[in-house]
Order: sequence, then C-alpha cells, then structure tokens
Amino acid sequence: MRFITTFIKEAFEAIFPSRCEVCGESLVDGEEILCLHCLHSLPRTYCHRDSFGIVHQRVALPGLPIDKGAAFFHYIKENPYAKLLQKGKYNSRPEICEHLGLLYANELNAEQFFDGIDMLIPLPLHWTKRLRRGYNQSEMICRGVSGATGISIGDNLTAKRHSTQTRKTASERQANVRGVFQVNHPEELEGKHILLVDDIITTGSTIIAAATAIRSAAPTARISLLTLGCTKL
Repeated sequence: MRFITTFIKEAFEAIFPSRCEVCGESLVDGEEILCLHCLHSLPRTYCHRDSFGIVHQRVALPGLPIDKGAAFFHYIKENPYAKLLQKGKYNSRPEICEHLGLLYANELNAEQFFDGIDMLIPLPLHWTKRLRRGYNQSEMICRGVSGATGISIGDNLTAKRHSTQTRKTASERQANVRGVFQVNHPEELEGKHILLVDDIITTGSTIIAAATAIRSAAPTARISLLTLGCTKL
C-alpha cells in the first residue's frame, strides 16, 4: 500500500511539480515550500541576537518583562515574501506556516535560542474565526517549532471574543484586544518559561494583551516571543 501511495505521489509531482511559493520555480528534491535561492534570500531580521531587538521594542512596557524575542523575516506587504504568510493565513495553506516554523526553529536551534523554554503557546483565535478558517495559523507554526525542538504545545490561552486587527490604527488595536484573552489552568504555567508564538507582529498590541493575561494569571511565569513576520513601522 505504501508503494502505491508513493508511486501515485511521485507520478502526480512529475506531472504537476511543486513550485516555490515565492519565485514560482519548480522545486527539486530536498526543497519544500521555498527553493534554496529564495530561502537564502529571505529578508531575515536576526533580531534574536539583540538584547533589545525589534520584537522587544514593540512590546516594551513597564511591568511586562520579555526574556527573548525572535522574528524570522521583515514583512513588507509589497514584497513577494509576504505571500508566504498571506497564503498560510488566508488561502487554506496551513502547511506553509508549519514548514516556516520548522525552518526558523532549526536556525534558532543552532544558536541555543530555545534553551530553557518549557512550553509553546500559540496566539489563539476565537472559535468562530477558527471554524471559518479551519485552523489557527499560529498553532501550525507551533507544530513546526515543536517538530524541530521537541517542546510541547500548550492550550492554556483562549480568545474570549472575536476580534480583528486589520485596518486599525495603533490605538484602536490596543483597545480592540484589551481583555480578549483568558488563561486556563494558570497553575500549569507558574514558574514556566513560555514562548508565545504568532504569525506577524505589527504594533505588538495582540502579543502584549496575551503576555499581560499570562503574567496576571501566573505571575511567576517567564515569557519570550517568536513570530515569523515583523512589519516595519
């Protein structure tokens, strides 16, 4: 049965070869989602190497310490790399998010970024939004990161109401997500180092709201952040 499945898959790919999601060129053996050229040319931020990089700068608030911050690449709407997250988020392509999470985690592993991290927690979607989309893109990123690191994924954070940050100003974003997140079983988070995971960080309002909810419910928890994309303000 496995032989038949493999044969069908190889035959399909021979007729309809997989293509790079950025440049459109056919992928070769060993390539997935991105060709090696586009992977090499990805506009990486390398902000995890800075003690106060762009991720920290977006969420800098008194009383909300953030241990580590990482963003894979600069997200520029007109840039072809933006298509990766757009397709992964809106075009029913969750495998893109999972694979990017895996790629980024493999790169960060080489620099000991995950040392001391106890749990991955994806930024949640309200159940109505998740039902429409069919998946949570942040959870798919977590799956990729978990696959590379072995760190477990927690479900302690939920969204109490539907919210969208699209086409809102910075102040409107802050107001929109205030009190939107709820922490379940906070005792499971006490004393743990949690890595909050999302797809894109813009103003940082959503991640701040999530981190604040966790710190309020579990004051001894440590929090770090990881996103795939980071906009330029």
